[in-house]
Amino acid sequence: MLKSQWLFPGLFLVAMLAGCAGTQEPGNAIYMHIGDKPSPNARQQKYPVMVRLAAYQDARDVSDPHLLGVATTRVLGMTGKDIMLDSEVAAAVGASMKKRLSDDGLQFVEADQAQYQLGGVVKTLAVDIKDRDQLSIAIESTLTETGSGRVVWSGVVTEKKERYAGVMGNSKGDVANFLKAGLDAVAHKTSESILSVLMATRPELFGVAGVAKVVPGVTVYTGAPPTIAAPPAVATGPVAATGVLALTSEPANVKVYVDDVYYGLTPLDAEMPAGIYQLRFELDGYGKSSEKVSVRSGDRTELKVKLHR
Repeated sequence: MLKSQWLFPGLFLVAMLAGCAGTQEPGNAIYMHIGDKPSPNARQQKYPVMVRLAAYQDARDVSDPHLLGVATTRVLGMTGKDIMLDSEVAAAVGASMKKRLSDDGLQFVEADQAQYQLGGVVKTLAVDIKDRDQLSIAIESTLTETGSGRVVWSGVVTEKKERYAGVMGNSKGDVANFLKAGLDAVAHKTSESILSVLMATRPELFGVAGVAKVVPGVTVYTGAPPTIAAPPAVATGPVAATGVLALTSEPANVKVYVDDVYYGLTPLDAEMPAGIYQLRFELDGYGKSSEKVSVRSGDRTELKVKLHR
């Protein structure tokens, strides 16, 4: 019969390992769940913009469309060096784009109801688990009118991240969350850029006239508002004149939220309608900071913020 001083620590260790194992999906693949339900911070009222999703294409030089990268350090619940996704990578990219743009107010519908079509190409997508985990993404997307085939917006969005997994290492769930966060960041930048162009060119769909803006990490190929003919006037009041908000920080690469909308990382230059805005700055390991600024028409408003640990 086991002595009590050995029994309880042993049971505790077994329970701890069982709890870790219980968080793993079966098999060797990485599972990334992207649900259809709106996120908690999703826009409640949808815009009257109907979009259909075309399949994203995988242009990576890989032997298997499920391949994400390689692991040179141990991943709990996974064997072998190849990191494989449970679905094809291009399908996961399409699902992530659909989820984010839907959360931001666009409506995804069947083909015969759609005004626009969204599709694209996966140029780069790699997750490598090493001493420092590395994520590299480059997704090219195109939004076209379904009737005419005219390209409304096209561009490529890039995202690179590194992290240290820590002494406990990674589980398959950690790898999935690392990838999911990166894809969501790419989809959010894509959504921001597309929405700004649609608001500038089709203000009647949004009830407000917007300005196509520069989004950090986005290289726009097509999507500048027309210069030879202004859109028809709508009864929503005059279009606000714009200014430039220039933000820097110490340290750099701080997340910037303008009126609770994520705008990108510092340093950041954003053209926006004149007005007063509430800014919030966040960086892991540092205290948050908030500022209220006034953007003046035709002027450049500069602000530098310093975050403290």
